[in-house]
Amino acid sequence: MRRPFFAAGLLALLALPAAGGWRDAPLPPDAEQLNRTADNAASSETAARLYAKSIRLFPSNGPALFGLGRALLDQDRAADALKVFRRMDALYPADPEILEALAAALARLPEPRRAEIAEGLAFAEQAIQLPPARPQAWHVLSVLRYLDGDYAAAAEAARRALELDALTPSDPETTALYQQQEIACNDALSVFSPLD
Repeated sequence: MRRPFFAAGLLALLALPAAGGWRDAPLPPDAEQLNRTADNAASSETAARLYAKSIRLFPSNGPALFGLGRALLDQDRAADALKVFRRMDALYPADPEILEALAAALARLPEPRRAEIAEGLAFAEQAIQLPPARPQAWHVLSVLRYLDGDYAAAAEAARRALELDALTPSDPETTALYQQQEIACNDALSVFSPLD
């Protein structure tokens, strides 16, 4: 009579996040296979469907949750991505990549409100304080500071993103994105700075 209770308890334990972090959590083989297939999907729509299926198999599937959030951002569905990243943050708090993803989702909301920008800034500020130093975190901080109207601080964060990117260069498209952000910040500074 106690076996069904034990089996249910074991399944509940398996669904809990691993102490080591969202990338290290052991996953059932079916979920791992779905994650690998989603990682190599031809479109973000296909990837999102596969990640969602993997999450249904294993609700605290960190790689699938993160992949789903990124796929939703790729589809310009920032509000949906934000929900996914909030769920991840509840499962795996104080993770720099998740904090950065939360900030990025808030920055990409269409016409973000002041409170959303402030929340994004708080997440980005936390992300840059945690190791490792990631150019992506500095870039999203720059974008949010720009949205907040603090162009000098935005330019400073954009320069930091480029400095970190130079240490471990990313793909040319990402580097160009960081450069465009710095240019936008400098342009805003020249337009909005007081005349001498």
